[in-house]
Amino acid sequence: MTSPYRLALLTDPPTWCGMALSGRSLDLLTALAGSRDARMSDGALIEALWPNDLPAQPLRALHVVVSRVRAVVGEGSVERSGDGYRLALPKTDVDVRDLSDRVERARACAVAGQWEQVLDLTDSLPQVPACADADNTLGAGATPVARLREWAARQAEEARRDRGLALEAAGEHERAVALLREASQRDSGDETVLAALMRAESWVRSPAAALEIYEQYRRRLRERGAVPGPAMRAAHETVLATESPVRHGLEPEPEHFLGRETDVTGVLKALSTHRLVTLTGPGGVGKTTLAQVVAARSRRPAVYVVALAEVSPGADLVRVLLDAVGGPGVVSGDPRRDLAAALAQPGTVLVLDNCEHLAGEAADLVGPLLVACPDLRVLATSRRPLDLAAEHVHRLEALDAASSAELFRARALAARPGQVIDDDDLGELLGRLDGIPLAIELAAARTRSLSVGQIAERLPGRPDLLTAARDAPARQRTLRAVIEWSWNLLDASERRALARLALLADGFTLAAAEALVGAQAADLLDALVSHSLLVVRDNGLPRFHMLVTVRDFALEQLSASGDETAARAALHRWAVDLCSRIRFPIDAGDFGDARHPEARYHNRLFQQVAHDEAAILQQLDRLLAQADDHGSDHLPADLRDAICLIGAALMRLWSVTWSYERIADYGPRLIGPAVQPAQDLRGNEAGLSVLALCVTLFGLLSHVPTQVRSLLPASFDGEGSFNRVRRFLRAGDEQWPELIGDADPWVAWAATRCLAAQQEDDGDPQASLRTIETLLGRLHGNDLAGIHLLELHLHRLQVLMSLGRYSQVVDACSRAQVLLDRVLPSWGEFFRTTLRLEGAYCAVYLDPRPETADRLLESLEPVDLPGTMRFIARSVRGELELTRGNARTAALIQRVSLRYAGHWRTILGSGSQWELYILSMCLITDVELKPRRGRRARRRCRPGPSHLAAA
Repeated sequence: MTSPYRLALLTDPPTWCGMALSGRSLDLLTALAGSRDARMSDGALIEALWPNDLPAQPLRALHVVVSRVRAVVGEGSVERSGDGYRLALPKTDVDVRDLSDRVERARACAVAGQWEQVLDLTDSLPQVPACADADNTLGAGATPVARLREWAARQAEEARRDRGLALEAAGEHERAVALLREASQRDSGDETVLAALMRAESWVRSPAAALEIYEQYRRRLRERGAVPGPAMRAAHETVLATESPVRHGLEPEPEHFLGRETDVTGVLKALSTHRLVTLTGPGGVGKTTLAQVVAARSRRPAVYVVALAEVSPGADLVRVLLDAVGGPGVVSGDPRRDLAAALAQPGTVLVLDNCEHLAGEAADLVGPLLVACPDLRVLATSRRPLDLAAEHVHRLEALDAASSAELFRARALAARPGQVIDDDDLGELLGRLDGIPLAIELAAARTRSLSVGQIAERLPGRPDLLTAARDAPARQRTLRAVIEWSWNLLDASERRALARLALLADGFTLAAAEALVGAQAADLLDALVSHSLLVVRDNGLPRFHMLVTVRDFALEQLSASGDETAARAALHRWAVDLCSRIRFPIDAGDFGDARHPEARYHNRLFQQVAHDEAAILQQLDRLLAQADDHGSDHLPADLRDAICLIGAALMRLWSVTWSYERIADYGPRLIGPAVQPAQDLRGNEAGLSVLALCVTLFGLLSHVPTQVRSLLPASFDGEGSFNRVRRFLRAGDEQWPELIGDADPWVAWAATRCLAAQQEDDGDPQASLRTIETLLGRLHGNDLAGIHLLELHLHRLQVLMSLGRYSQVVDACSRAQVLLDRVLPSWGEFFRTTLRLEGAYCAVYLDPRPETADRLLESLEPVDLPGTMRFIARSVRGELELTRGNARTAALIQRVSLRYAGHWRTILGSGSQWELYILSMCLITDVELKPRRGRRARRRCRPGPSHLAAA
């Protein structure tokens, strides 16, 4: 097997980049690699290379060996250093140096009790082969490699010892036992190892087996007049305690405990390596249930569960805990000391359940307890962390869709056996319950008298609809009570922030939050995340998410506060202000051009629009709804301009992210406001930008040009360079061939885009290609905005693809890659992905072998692709499966794509190019599955311009 290291001295044979090493070259590299700092003097190297028989001219002989080594490993790998030489390779390139470095760091972490780091450092260490010429200690005539391997073997032994200790500390007792036994056999007096072995054997075999290890060790020491040390005595007490375990406050494990096994394992492991673990998460997510299950499955000798939900702030928390765990036999008069004595038993776990309303008091108590009780572990459940240095936070996430559905069905059928649960109704309901187990159980209980569909229909705005049994805790009797409990723990500024932030679409950023709650947004967001009322997910930029049920409650509070109008006005101003800075490029050097003096600022602006697309789109939907209420013919000027400013920014975003379904959906709805007169030049520019984007995407919105021409006014005073945009928009499609030769580059570009798309739709891709290439031949690259030039090249590339000129497509992809440097990085990243995939597809079409399809399939991940590229990539995946001979898999993929194409039918109507493309691929795949039926279909097929006929 090939070594991952460039210089592998522990393999057999030793190699450099897979090439075998031997002789003096190997000895030199071995000597340098085995030295402390990879450096040795000339004298030391000579002694290492010729220990018994020096050459006549030792220094010259050394230089010859160095030259030979450099010829193999390169001049820079062995450097002259003072009076000697140095191995100038990173430690990670040399197996023995990587081993030494990791073992040394693992030992330091083991001393510090940092067991997770020990496990990371000792994982997948280089393998050390046995020395062929030595049993334990090598003789004087041993080779440098053999001596190095003997030293490496000792290092590996140390690593296995530390790894065994780390595994035992992490609760991985089965895996730890073998390593600890090995270490105890090498050093029978290592009490640290023996103590860990006792604890591990107590878990794996029995307490009796662990006690036998202690007894044997005690007898050996007694013969020498010694006694076991503190580590062994503490292990002895721990093992004795496991024979009579203590359990207080535990409840039976619930019948339907679904989707949480990974969390149970994670918390148990965390308790092995951390003194304080806090389970956090929103109300009703199952923190208490998980803590109970963890407590029940813990094999530690003493486990105490203390419920704090009913304890009022200001109560004597020490006395509450003493009452729960039972005080010691002798009372000292100091309750804190008595509590510490009660929890001092080795291997004790204290579970503090529901302490978010007592977070301060709990933290003040737990910190000193951890100091007073060295072996105590504390598991807390709280909607917010305790904020102690020793704290390890385990955030409990909502259930996944499958577990949510399984839990609902189980609880609903228990409430009303035999009821029929419709999958669609259940999916709609669960979408509002956010995977919160309590909400799911409350909803399932309502099926005693309501159908799932009736619950889903009535739930929005009615969190009190879901109620629990009378014996449930007050804070969990209704979904509203669950949320209200958290709301009451917030201060006034945090409540105002949560209510205002509920206006934002899910997945908002800090910038959007600042628009609603001001400069203190970062601190308020942190507080709300800490209270588990917001969830933060990081995919390069932190985004904040609010549960649907929390949002409903917060919006209700916002409405009642009288602050809703001001909050919505602030959101409106932010969206309009941000989008108004995104401009429509016409000439080279305009907005979006990488050579613009403010290109970096423009890129940040556009990224902000992309990051907060959902919140901005939500605002556009609200404005369009207002426009519908007013009637589309005579909108108020400020409403018209706001729609156009936001619409233009989003249309540009969608055009560079391949979100064509958004364009097809919103473009026609934006035309009405866009053709109306604006109140100022910026509003006029925004309206023309919307119209220009709609028209130049003619292949997607073929009915738009005529509609725009009939509605657009003839002029707007002072519009300057945008007059040329108006001139083109008012031109009829019969003028497009003439406008291709227009002196203005943008007009010529727009006419080319529209005419070429029309020619494609008419079934003449050759004419479309000629149109595009004519303009490319006439225009100079500097005459046109970079984004327009790039889009023109991509249009040509797509026509070439439809003509099957795959080798030309590969060349076109390379040329278009150069143009990416002309546009903003935030625009270019999406096109770069597209070009990469187009080139890769064509490489497979040019070489349609299963292995080339295999390579592309391995790299194809549709979830990472922009917009409509996911749809296209899925269909191409079907083609690739067909190339591999997997016709049935291909057919299934194309059927999934066909369902997506149905979405296009609702936007573009029946027979769009996307729908025809997928139908044609389904037909081709079916022909492969059933050749006889395919031949009959071909005989019945009539030639035509559609993709189906082409297929």
